[in-house]
Amino acid sequence: MTSNTLNISRADIETDATEQFKAQAKRLRKALAARNVAVSHTGSLELLAQSHGYRDWNTAIAMARRNIPTNVSDLGIGKRFAGSYLGHAVTGLIRSVTATPVGGVFRVEVHLDEPVDVVASKRFTGFRQRIGARINEHCEPVLTNGTPGPGLSIDLLLREAPDT
Repeated sequence: MTSNTLNISRADIETDATEQFKAQAKRLRKALAARNVAVSHTGSLELLAQSHGYRDWNTAIAMARRNIPTNVSDLGIGKRFAGSYLGHAVTGLIRSVTATPVGGVFRVEVHLDEPVDVVASKRFTGFRQRIGARINEHCEPVLTNGTPGPGLSIDLLLREAPDT
């Protein structure tokens, strides 16, 4: 996993990161409109975040405010996080973190703020809100034996409550 970082100049540090991103998104939307490409305000925020290498707008803002890579030693019960689960951007609360018998593999249980559909079928859905997963010391998803695999990744720890 590569650490997502923003290239912010010293002048940018004096202003709120959220305002900087919003201004960039506004310029992006205006530039796209000049090329007859209609994008909503929310769409331009998401595009801007993705252009910086983030999964979504919330992750970009959180990383801009706290540009610290997540490590399993940073995790703890009750801490809030942002990351992804099976391709869905998620936020939630860490319920437990335990070591497994396989070196460098940890089992983490989380409660997501919003349930995600983990079924790829159009015929039915399977929403999950409480997730148990295995991660490595860099909070990347791994299989039981420690090899990289699909699952939950914890990209960063959040400071604010889910409704702020």
